[in-house]
Order: sequence, then C-alpha cells, then structure tokens
Amino acid sequence: MTGRVLVYGVTGHAGNVIARRLIEDGVDVVVAGRDVARTAAAAEALGRPGRAFPLTSDTVIDEALADIDIVLHAAGPFVETASPMMSACIRTRTHYLDLTGEWPVFTEAQELSAAAARAGVMLVPGAGFTLVASDCLLAHAAEARPDSVKLRLAVSRPDAVTRATIRSLASLIGPHIFVRRHGRLVPEPVGRLRRDIDFGEGLRETTAVCWPDITTAEFSTGVANIETFAESDWLQRIAHRLSASTGAMIGERARRTSSTILSLAWPERPPRASNRNGFVLVVEAVDRWRRATTFRMRTGDGYAVTVATACGMIRRTLAGDWSPGFRTPASLYGSRFITDIGCAELEEFRDLTISVS
Repeated sequence: MTGRVLVYGVTGHAGNVIARRLIEDGVDVVVAGRDVARTAAAAEALGRPGRAFPLTSDTVIDEALADIDIVLHAAGPFVETASPMMSACIRTRTHYLDLTGEWPVFTEAQELSAAAARAGVMLVPGAGFTLVASDCLLAHAAEARPDSVKLRLAVSRPDAVTRATIRSLASLIGPHIFVRRHGRLVPEPVGRLRRDIDFGEGLRETTAVCWPDITTAEFSTGVANIETFAESDWLQRIAHRLSASTGAMIGERARRTSSTILSLAWPERPPRASNRNGFVLVVEAVDRWRRATTFRMRTGDGYAVTVATACGMIRRTLAGDWSPGFRTPASLYGSRFITDIGCAELEEFRDLTISVS
C-alpha cells in the first residue's frame, strides 16, 4: 500500500482508534483536528505528524491536504463540516471518506459527484457502521429479489450511545422525516409511519426515521421506493430529550446549542464492546404484488464495525481499488463487503405469504 492518509477528528474516539489501527498496519498517517492542544497531544501519543486547522478557510484546508492522498473525516456534526472538506478534496485531488450517518451529507456528495469524477477522486461518505451495514444488506436483498419495487429497512435499538451520536442525531431532529417515493424524497410527519418488525425475538414496534439509505439505497440497488425505520424505544428515548418541536419554539440556533449541552450527559467513549452492543438489521423487499421477502443481518458492536469498515475501505483505496465520483460501500465493494471482513452475519431470506402495504 502506498499513499498518505489524513485522519481528521483524531481527538474523537472513532478517529483516534482508526488512526491507531492504520498506523499499526503500516499506513503513512497524518493526524489532524480542530483543537491545537488536543491534536498535538493525540499526535504525540500516536507518534505521528499532527496538523491542527479549522474548516473555515479554503486556503488553509487546501494547504493541509497538499501532500495527502486520502482523507478520513471523523469530525462532526457532518452537516456542518463535510461540505468544506469534500470541496477541498476535490480541489486538491484527494479521495474523501467519512463516518457520517447524516443524510443531507449524502445528498450533497451526490451533487458533487461529477466534479469529483472530473478531478479523478472518490467521495464516500458513510464509511462506518451507519451506512455500510444497511447498504450491504439492501444491496443483497435487491440482488436476491430483482423484482423488488420497494425496500424497507429496520434497525434495532443500540445498547450504547455516545456523545458524538447524540450530537449527530440532534443536527437532524425536525418536524418531519423523509421517505423515497418513485425516486423523490417525500416528507412525512414524525411518528406517523410505524411497522412491527421481527429482529429475532418476536415483533417489535419501529418508527420511520431518516436513516441515510433514503438518499443512497436507490444508487446502490436501483429501487426507487425506500423507507427506513428504527426500533421505537430507542427513538422515543432520543425524541423525549431532543423534541422535534423545540426548533419551532426556541429557534434553530438555540435548539442546536441546547442539544449540544444536553449531549454532555452521554459518555464521550462507548463502553467495552460486547455482543449486547451489536445490531440487527431487517430488510423487507416488496414486489409489485406487495409480497414481501425478509432479510436479516446481525452485526458486531457498532463502534468496532466502524473501525473495521473504515480501515478496510482505506486499505482498498490505497491499493488502487476505487472509482471516481460519489460511491456507496456496496456499489464499490459489493453486497458481501461487511460479511467478508467478518463484521456481520446474514440469515437466509424468508418469503412471507401475506401481502404488505
């Protein structure tokens, strides 16, 4: 493997662990972040060069990326930080990967795809658990059932949530969620769409949410109707603390500030990985006669999966296995990528004899 990788956001848990793993694998890593003192401390601890720079000046970012081949961007909230970094990567001809699960970032990356392709670089937001697992399962379902006209994704609740996750969720709270209908994003009131899903231990109630696949699944699968759901008790806990009505009541800036303060109640780092911290993902592939086939995937701890998938994608990119423009994990490396690297297990699909709406 040849090339230099800049990990931006090394003062956070995920960025730091990814940088350490890449260094252990012999990758030429530069560590970076926004805070001068914390970035310097991380660089010293990792024994690698450090660069501290904000994402507010094109000139400053371009200078920092001048000798970089790949950026792994791990500093959220990505709805605020991804745009300047993606644009800089296009200008400096640097491949871009990040760990976002915030769906507007994927929309912007798709809009930048042509410019990235002309520059000969790749844009891959969602190189961590939040997109890789679901993208691979959705692609697998579409391959197994090519007659699908609608795909529904449901994700079980997490047993562990960190401060960064809460801040990311807070950036997306609003009065509506979105679903994809015939290739277009359509708003739905929060809480209106619900489904009972079997994650392996009986039916659980799920509620529609803005998982990033509403913007990426059509790209990966060719299916134009997509809905995404989360197990409701997780959603209810988050919604109780980050009410969608807050923005309308106190203003968007005040809501984000209060959400950032609230996030301090969560730990900065996840607890030690265990089987309880894994996820179950379910996809319903629906054909034109409204017959559904279900697919189920079990993953490891979400934070451990993020490290493995991001490092795996960086290694492949360094080895020359990449394509220009916007890409998703499954469109790059196939639907089996997450199982091939040992982060998930697929269950056999099951045909349902009943019709679904």
